[in-house]
Amino acid sequence: MSKKNFDIYLDLCSTKLSIAAFKKFSGHSTFFKEYNCATNLNKDQLNFENAEKTIEKNIFEIEKKTGEFLNDIYLMVETPESISINLSLIKDNEGKKIEKKNVQYLIQDAKQQILRSYYNKKIIHIIVNNYVIDDVVYNYLPMNITCKKFSLDMQFICFPNNLVKKLEELFNNHQIFINKIICTNYAKSFIEKESCTNICEYGLKLIQGVNKQEVVIVPRKLEKKGFFERLFHFFK
Repeated sequence: MSKKNFDIYLDLCSTKLSIAAFKKFSGHSTFFKEYNCATNLNKDQLNFENAEKTIEKNIFEIEKKTGEFLNDIYLMVETPESISINLSLIKDNEGKKIEKKNVQYLIQDAKQQILRSYYNKKIIHIIVNNYVIDDVVYNYLPMNITCKKFSLDMQFICFPNNLVKKLEELFNNHQIFINKIICTNYAKSFIEKESCTNICEYGLKLIQGVNKQEVVIVPRKLEKKGFFERLFHFFK
């Protein structure tokens, strides 16, 4: 299969559906459209009928503009059902140097705790807000530092499982794979409004790594370097 030249972002909220096409690597926007589209994103009253009709009507236009089949997207969702969970975990380090695997372990441990306690939720974003190393707070992970103990202050942004499942079904019905679900409110809260010309750019900037504290889990089949590689690009 030939490599694609465009990334497609779709933003879904209760009143509108927005679609944008960005050139890979440059991030230049070549297509953007906004449609009035009433959608119920409450977990107990999910209704994607209008969204599905809008997508069906505009798939061909997007494919015509990009010259590529629309078979995968980055999906931004603004829903009142998103929740943010804060969790801190500490590890005794016995004066040793902090290793990547130690940080990975804490993140994985925290993730499993969230999944056990909030079994009906899907983790959408993981953010490490602070690294507390021997009671000194950093917003990055210093390289080659030794300590007696360290902890991570983490934030987990989650959606209801049934919302995620219904979204996946909606796009699977049109043979469209969701590369990543993005919480629109989180993207908007982190990125300055003046730096974006349309709503989909918020998602693009987040995927490009503008928040260096976000942990990106890369499936091994897509990235040989393995899990949490994005996090460790930002050691200082």
